[in-house]
Amino acid sequence: MRILHIISGGEVGGSKKHLISLSNELKNKEIKNIVVTLMDGELYKEAKACGIDVRLIKQKNRMDLSVVDEIQRICQNENIDIINCHGGRANFLGALLKNKNKYNAKYVSTIHSDYKEDYKGNRYKTIVYSNINKNALKSFDYYITVSNTFKNMLIQRGFDSSKIMVVYNGIDFDKQRETFNINDVVSKYNLPYRKHYVSMVARLHPVKGHKVFLDSINIVLRQFSDVQFLIVGEGDILSDLKAYADNLGISNNVSFLGFQKPDEFYSISDFTVLTSYTESFPLSILESAYYKKPVISTNVGGISDLIEDGFNGYLVEPKDKETLSKRMLELLNDNNKAVIFGDRIYNKAKKLYSLENFANSYIRIYNYILTGEKK
Repeated sequence: MRILHIISGGEVGGSKKHLISLSNELKNKEIKNIVVTLMDGELYKEAKACGIDVRLIKQKNRMDLSVVDEIQRICQNENIDIINCHGGRANFLGALLKNKNKYNAKYVSTIHSDYKEDYKGNRYKTIVYSNINKNALKSFDYYITVSNTFKNMLIQRGFDSSKIMVVYNGIDFDKQRETFNINDVVSKYNLPYRKHYVSMVARLHPVKGHKVFLDSINIVLRQFSDVQFLIVGEGDILSDLKAYADNLGISNNVSFLGFQKPDEFYSISDFTVLTSYTESFPLSILESAYYKKPVISTNVGGISDLIEDGFNGYLVEPKDKETLSKRMLELLNDNNKAVIFGDRIYNKAKKLYSLENFANSYIRIYNYILTGEKK
C-alpha cells in the first residue's frame, strides 16, 4: 500500500495536525506514505522534523499548474496506489490528475471543513474558490469525512453515500502530559495575573465566531471580573477583533496571543470555549480533553459526539451569547463542577478518540478502497 497525500502546506490548524499525526502513525506501521506540500510552511517544516517523507513542490499561485506534472512524476516513480487530497487547492490538483488521465490511482479527499464556509467573509473567494472545490470534489472516487455530520452534509448535497467514510480525529492520550507552572506562563506571555483563565484556540476567521465570544465575555465581566480570556490563533481579522474588544471595553481582560503551541494555555485554563458557526470534529476539543479541561462549544458538526451537554461540558447554539455567558459563569463560579466535567471528557475521549483508533480507521478504509473488502 503506497499513499500520496497532497495538501497546500499553508495550514496551521486541525488539518495540519490531522495529516502529520496520520503520516507519523502510517510511518510507524511501515506503510509507504508521502506528503506533497505546495509551500514551505509550518506543515512542511514540522513533517520534515518528524521524519515524514515530505516533498516540497512550490506553486507560484493557484493557477500555476506546472506542479501537476511534478506530482505525476512522483506518483510514477513511487508506484502510488492512493492519492489522498486535503483541502480545496489539493482537491483541484487531484481532479486535474484524474480527469486528464495523468495517473491511474484511487482518488480520495479528506473533508476537513464545509467548503461552502471556507471563505466566509470574502464574497469573491466564496463565489470562485468554493465553487471550484465543489466541482473538483465530484471527480473523486471516495471521500473521508471527520464526522458523521459532515457525511450527512455531503449526502444532502448529492454525493453518493456508499463512497463516503468517516474517520474521527484522534490524539495520543498515552503520552506524558506536560505540566506548566501558572506563574511561568503568566510571566512568559506577559499576562495579567488572575484567579481564573479561559482559552479559545482557533484560527482568527469569521467562521469561528470570535465576536460572539467577545460579546459573551462582556456579559460575564459584569458579574465576574477576576478572569482573563486567552485567544490563541492567528488570522486576517486580528485588528478587527482587537478593535471590537476595545469598543466593548473588555480589552484588559482579553489577551490575543497569536499562533502558539496551545498546551500551556490548556493547562492553566479552567475550561475552553469554541464558538464556531460550522465545524467537523475539531482537534481543539480533543486537546482540551487531554488536559482534562471541559469545553463549552457551539452545537455544530460532530462536536456533540464527544461533548454531552451538562455532563462533561456544555453545548450552546451558534450566536447565542446569553447562554454562552451563563454557562461560562456556571463553571467560573463552581470549580468543582469544572474538574468533574474535565475528568469525564478525558475518560470518554481517551476511550473513543485515540491516535491508534484514528490510524487504524484510515488503514481499514485504504484497504477497502484497494480490495473492496471491509474488515
